[in-house]
Amino acid sequence: MIFLLLVLAIGQASAGIFDSMYCGRDNCYEILGVQRTATKKEINKAYRLLARELHPDQNKAENAHVKFQSLVAAYETLRNEVSRNDYDYLLDNPDVYYEHFYRFFKSSTPKVDVMPILIVCLIVLSVLHYLNKQSTYNRVLDSAIKIPMYRIQAKAIAEKEGLLNKKIFKGLAKDEQKALENSILRDIVESQLDIQGGCAKPQWTDILAFQLLMLPYHTSIFAHFHVRRFFKYKVMKQEADETEKDYCTRMATKLSEAQWGMVSEEKKDALFRRELWVPVNLEKYEEEVAEAERLSRISNNKLKQAKRASKKDKASDNYNDDVPEF
Repeated sequence: MIFLLLVLAIGQASAGIFDSMYCGRDNCYEILGVQRTATKKEINKAYRLLARELHPDQNKAENAHVKFQSLVAAYETLRNEVSRNDYDYLLDNPDVYYEHFYRFFKSSTPKVDVMPILIVCLIVLSVLHYLNKQSTYNRVLDSAIKIPMYRIQAKAIAEKEGLLNKKIFKGLAKDEQKALENSILRDIVESQLDIQGGCAKPQWTDILAFQLLMLPYHTSIFAHFHVRRFFKYKVMKQEADETEKDYCTRMATKLSEAQWGMVSEEKKDALFRRELWVPVNLEKYEEEVAEAERLSRISNNKLKQAKRASKKDKASDNYNDDVPEF
């Protein structure tokens, strides 16, 4: 029963949509008064004659407007070769509902040039991408001045340059003094200190549109580098040069080029001395890193457990304090 009702509902919906296609339940050829074999010239002639007769400005009958709309719909259907072929197919195959819907809406949907839409979308995405990078950069700077290592360094530089002179803060409230000090330290961290993690100030070359434009160039450089590297060191078995040593060391540390550029020279020298481009040394280094990460996870878990235990002890102590003595 439910299935039957569902079929009837679908049928009614299909019939309703069908009424809005072409000339609805009327025959377009009959509305124009022509045969199915009529030429385009005959269709145009029939339309002009009937349009003069049925136009609402000329015909004052109550249903003149409705008839004129039907006439226009019939003419628009038959004047175009594609829509006329689709309509003839509908007349010959009236039961294939969904195929008619597809044919009708495919031919009636206006053709839109997608290029301007793509350009606008690319511009919007590029702006959002840049704003996101700028927001991330600002968050990193705001977090950096809260880290003791960077704050102490920045404060020492500020005091040396006289940027934290008491005269500057004279007459300001405590909140204003703190905000001004953080602003000064933030500028120093941004301009004079290296923030680990590869966070760099966004440039116009970082926007999505420019990156997509340069994608073929970067792809060709990437492919050339790796093909040359494979042939030189895997096929020819040549000894690693400085570029290869630097690349292998960076890959071992799993850092991007930007992050690798932020690493101090002392740390780089220490890594170079380990000769990580040698497979045996690289394997040993990776084992050490994995072990260090394992110990770090264990340490963090123990710290979390200690904190949870401490909270439970405090809760227990507070509960006992609240129990009245008898």
